[in-house]
Amino acid sequence: MRLLFSFLTLASLAPAQQMDDDFARLVKEWTTRPEFISPLVDHLPKVAGVPSPKDVLGYYIGEPKKLTYYADILRYYRALAAKSPRVKVMTTGKTDEGRETVVVAVGSDETIRNLEVYRSYLRSLADSRRVSEAEARDIIAKAKPIYHLMGGLHSAETGPPEMLMELAYRLVTEDSALIKSIRDRVIVTITPVADPDGRDRYVDWYYRYKINETGERDNMGGPPYWGKYIFHDNNRDINYSQVTMRTLLDWYLQWHPPIMHELHESVPFLYTFSGQAPQNPTLDPILYSELPWFSNFEMEQMIKYGMPGVWTHAFVDMWSPGYLGFMASNHNGMMRMYETFGNGGANTMHRRIVVPGADGGGGRGAEGGNQTTREWYRPLPPYREVDWSMRNNTNYSETGVLSGLQLTAAFPEIILENFYKKSRNSIESGKKDPPFGYVIPSNQPDLTRVAFIVNTLRLQGIEVGRAKSEVKLKEGAFPAGSLVIKRDQPYGRLAKILLEKQDFPDPNLRTYDDTAWTMGLMAHAKVIETADHSILDVPVEPVDKFEPRGTISGSATASAYAVLENGSNSMITLRYRLRDVRVRAVEQAFKAGGQEMPAGSFIIGGDSYAKLKAACEPLGLTAVALSSPPAVPMHDVDLPRLAIYSTWGSTQEVGWVRHAFDYFEIAFDLIYKERVRQGNLRAAYDVIVIPNQGRGAKGLVYDIEPRGKPLAYTKTEQFKNLGMYGSSEDITGGMGLEGVIEFQKFVGAGGVLITLGGASAFAAEFGIARRIEAGRPSPQFYAPGPIVQAEILRPVHPIFYGYFDKTVPVRWANGPLLTVQERDREQQVLARFPGGDQSVLSGLMKGANEIRNRPAIVDVPVGEGRVLMFATNPCYRWQNYGEFNMLFNAVMHYNDIQPSQGAN
Repeated sequence: MRLLFSFLTLASLAPAQQMDDDFARLVKEWTTRPEFISPLVDHLPKVAGVPSPKDVLGYYIGEPKKLTYYADILRYYRALAAKSPRVKVMTTGKTDEGRETVVVAVGSDETIRNLEVYRSYLRSLADSRRVSEAEARDIIAKAKPIYHLMGGLHSAETGPPEMLMELAYRLVTEDSALIKSIRDRVIVTITPVADPDGRDRYVDWYYRYKINETGERDNMGGPPYWGKYIFHDNNRDINYSQVTMRTLLDWYLQWHPPIMHELHESVPFLYTFSGQAPQNPTLDPILYSELPWFSNFEMEQMIKYGMPGVWTHAFVDMWSPGYLGFMASNHNGMMRMYETFGNGGANTMHRRIVVPGADGGGGRGAEGGNQTTREWYRPLPPYREVDWSMRNNTNYSETGVLSGLQLTAAFPEIILENFYKKSRNSIESGKKDPPFGYVIPSNQPDLTRVAFIVNTLRLQGIEVGRAKSEVKLKEGAFPAGSLVIKRDQPYGRLAKILLEKQDFPDPNLRTYDDTAWTMGLMAHAKVIETADHSILDVPVEPVDKFEPRGTISGSATASAYAVLENGSNSMITLRYRLRDVRVRAVEQAFKAGGQEMPAGSFIIGGDSYAKLKAACEPLGLTAVALSSPPAVPMHDVDLPRLAIYSTWGSTQEVGWVRHAFDYFEIAFDLIYKERVRQGNLRAAYDVIVIPNQGRGAKGLVYDIEPRGKPLAYTKTEQFKNLGMYGSSEDITGGMGLEGVIEFQKFVGAGGVLITLGGASAFAAEFGIARRIEAGRPSPQFYAPGPIVQAEILRPVHPIFYGYFDKTVPVRWANGPLLTVQERDREQQVLARFPGGDQSVLSGLMKGANEIRNRPAIVDVPVGEGRVLMFATNPCYRWQNYGEFNMLFNAVMHYNDIQPSQGAN
């Protein structure tokens, strides 16, 4: 029956029920060419008592110049659920700004009535240890796959949240053979908008500025913010730091959908993801056959309908596990993704497809090249010029999704069997293929970074155990209490992906995102990979959440206490929690009671015992009672008046620093060009951090190109979602040279300027650190986020408190190549890159000799102040956790850096 269904003719798909004639007429009018629509979406049923989107919103999906706010999207789904037993709305959590997050389930009456039963089936299949082979076969015969759809992850990609409302209504009401089969055999779940905060902010911006755009030339761009902290990186949050993204992961691990389908917008006209190289070799091979199976079927169906520009293969790879929808592939399901052509709004616009080399156009190289040529993966290519509408976008994405659902409904047992077998294969792989597991020793000086790793693994459903006794392996002996990750578990493959060294398969390949993310290296914590099969038999107690408690030894009558500086990021949190307490740092290591206290350890008076105990214990820090203060050089750890500088046009990298500062309770002001231009920065601030941002130094200074009239980002009665996280009457123009002068004055008058990554080129190129040069690698150089060695040259410098090795792993991604004059190098270069292929610890760096002995961190005296320049980005996303403390130390010890010779 299902095989027969997969070959249904178009005639048999035509619904025989009352249709909405106005819908058909208007959709035909809004579709700019007849080939841009399919017989699956050129009609819409009218069913008495069941509200269509127009009944609730007042307009059909795809109407020009109509976008829907998030509250109204939820209002529609709830109206549909109230009138149909085929819909259920499930609350999953809250966003950063307090909006409700939901998942909407759509299926037959029977499916929704027995939703928990079907959920239990999938839970059993997701862990093949729960069931025998016979039981699994029985479940597969009864179960239904969940096909999860999500739109609106990227707020400028406005079409999918609109389309999904129409899709839900169609699945509920249409009685065609195709829709009935989907409804009966598949559970369709929907995240209506993956970033609700960003959706509302973008819709405000659209109605304020973009509603009259007609083409690329009058494109006003988007607002400075989508979510609270980040833009596109909500699809790169590999460690699930962001609240909104974590709600979806939590739901996933409760419901186990075998398929998750992200709906994006970018390239013409519809790209359907098939998992091109480079591919992560740890993922199950079954996945790499499933992906082209679906994408080729969708491409074939849509070409059959006469829809041009549907293609696959040559865009996004399968290397990084960090995309949001990869939570499915990472957990033995299947991640699917579309990129549908979009206009950044609901306007009909004339579009020209950029062809590499033509009209001075660039192109996306390995990510698609010339997207208008006929290729084996693009047999009916897009047009070079087109009038494109929101309704075209809806037609394409909805037709594609319905085709994917058609295939799922035709072969639900295969989808479920593959899901089950990938779980079983993960367990079997962990039993027969080394490494068999990982050990994180419990005797590491700083367990807070261990906790970061363990809790990130647990967040993703990976099983972690605490060893009940000493662990003896080929690789060594590890104390009782060590953390053990065994690979013979359903998500053992994911554990390996996150913890292993990324050995890039082919240096001639290019990636869509980073090539390395090895958690132990990123966190600067010891993680031991083992080829010893006996690790699978180590007795362990399951760890739900690892929360190392701090300790304070000695009595409350000690004269002083030393808080050990072992590299924990929580040291700065402790300082802020004890803001009213005098805290000093030792500049040299010393011993007390037979225990060594590292340089940078805090010394706190005995009269603050109660406050110290209350702060230390939850932060996982170690405090030791002293009979007397140590006889070594010390300095007061003063809290600076701190600001973070942000451009208006590139706030995302700044957002990651803001997120880290907020998480670790670091007080700061967020300042923009307006504040810099006011001048007198030194009177207000001791330290200003300029995170990596913009398109180089010039972009940081001049930012958004002026539009001829002000472009305000302000909150108004009509546009309440704008003007958040800063406001401006005109976000264009940048700080300009007058802003550069104010930064020069700030440093000259004693301020500390800290520049991260690309922002360090600004300090060099605009003369703030005038004897430093910032160059660029050659065109042949390629470093998409590898982890490389940095050699510490001045270990006594306060930014290296808590770093005990001569070399440390750092993330590197084409940052500026700094040059320090020979006479200044000994004093000013704090760390450098050894360079060469042997210094690449994980991932890919092509041309690694180009960074040989180049400065990684430079401390440059300027006037009465200084510029601390990181060629690296020590606060990259929520990943290089072990580097954060270099930045935090620079903040805490800003006025305790020993003067260097040769001031600029």
